[in-house]
Formats: sequence, structure tokens, C-alpha cells
Amino acid sequence: MSLNSRQREKLTQFISITGMQDAPARKYLNSKNWDLELAVDEFYNSGAQMPRDQPAPTNQKNIESLFARYKGSNPNQIESEGIEHFCRDLGIEPMDVVILVISKYFNAATMGVYTKEEFCSGMKALGCDDVNKLRQKIPELRRELNNPQAFKEVYNYVFTFSRDPGVRNLGYETAVALWRLLLTEKYPIVNRWIEFLERREKKHDVMKDTWEMFLDFAIILEREGLQGYDPNGAWPVLIDEFVEYLRR
Repeated sequence: MSLNSRQREKLTQFISITGMQDAPARKYLNSKNWDLELAVDEFYNSGAQMPRDQPAPTNQKNIESLFARYKGSNPNQIESEGIEHFCRDLGIEPMDVVILVISKYFNAATMGVYTKEEFCSGMKALGCDDVNKLRQKIPELRRELNNPQAFKEVYNYVFTFSRDPGVRNLGYETAVALWRLLLTEKYPIVNRWIEFLERREKKHDVMKDTWEMFLDFAIILEREGLQGYDPNGAWPVLIDEFVEYLRR
């Protein structure tokens, strides 16, 4: 089948998002009359997953040597300065959202710190035993953010990862910064959400259910608009109040 330039562009985007091969990707797009958004939705709604290879074999000594390159004054931790160095070597900014994907692979417990166990086990899970291999893997990790299920896992993980140690809720300023980082490009409603929060007299820390259910709300709003909001649903009070704010 010969494709026009617009179809070729959509095919390239679909393959980039899903990781599929050319022939099956064409079938998905053709079944939806080359509507990229509908084809991507169909791909994920069918339960399909982005193909993931088994992690490549790694050399533990190489990983430990890499850890030693970034560790700080504590011999068993990479701290903020070391993480910044790590990011520079990967060619990314410390606030690049892909570092959150990497941190999830590390199963890091606290923002700004990688323990030796977290770093070494995470690099092994990624199949990388040097920084060049991980740098080459960055595009693949970015594609995971286009998979709704994988993105939601990262989003929910970030709540616990970003809390101050020993604190139950996520600090208000941190939550706002992370919403901007994670959601602005995907769900523009986050800008109105932050505007709503900023106008409130009291700036409370964010509870886990509010954090997690705001993503569900943003997804519904993106697909269905406010008519998709069920006032009888078990939404946090803050989201109910936000809907009232939107309707004024």
C-alpha cells in the first residue's frame, strides 16, 4: 500500500509511540481511517503493551564502578550533586521527566538520593552497566511515557518518591511543580487546576488520593469534557470544588 506524506507522518508517530513494527502499525491506523489518536487508543484499550526485551546481561563490577563515580560523602549513596553529574553524563537536565522513569526502575525511595542497592539493582533491571548504554536507552524510556498504563505507574510512584521522609502527604509546592512537569503537555487542564489551587486561601499539602485521582479526572476531561464527570463518583472534595470552579 502506497502512503501519502500525511499517512507516512502518522505511521512514524504511531510506531514511535507504540514501538510496533511497520506492518501491524499500518493495520491499526487503517482500521481507524488513519486517525492517529483513535488508533493509539485502540492499541492500548486492546490491552497491548509496548514490546520490552529482556534486560541484557550486565557486569556487576562495572555497575559498582559507575556507582563509585557518582557517590558522595556517604559511601553508600549518590546524593543531589552526584545525580546532577549522572544527568549530565546522560545528556539530560535534572528536571527532565525521563529521570523519573529511571528513578522508578531504581525503585528509589527518596528524591535526591540513590542508595547503592537502588542504583545497582536498577541498572541491572535496565540492562545497562555503563552510562553510554543507558544514554542510548533514553528514547525507549521516553516512549514509556506515551503508554497510559506505564505513565500512570510512573505518576503514582512519583507521589511517594517525592515526599519528605517520614511525611504522609506531598508538599504543596512540590506537587504543583510535579504536576507542571508531568501533565502540562498531556493534559492542559492542569493549568486551570493550578490556577484554582493558587487562588485558595490555604495551600494544603496534597493527599495521595487527590494526587492519584486528579490524573483519572484529567483523562476523563480530555476525552469527554465536563459531561464525563460523575458528581456521584467517589472524587476527593478538592476535585468536586474544582469542577464547581470550572462551571462558574
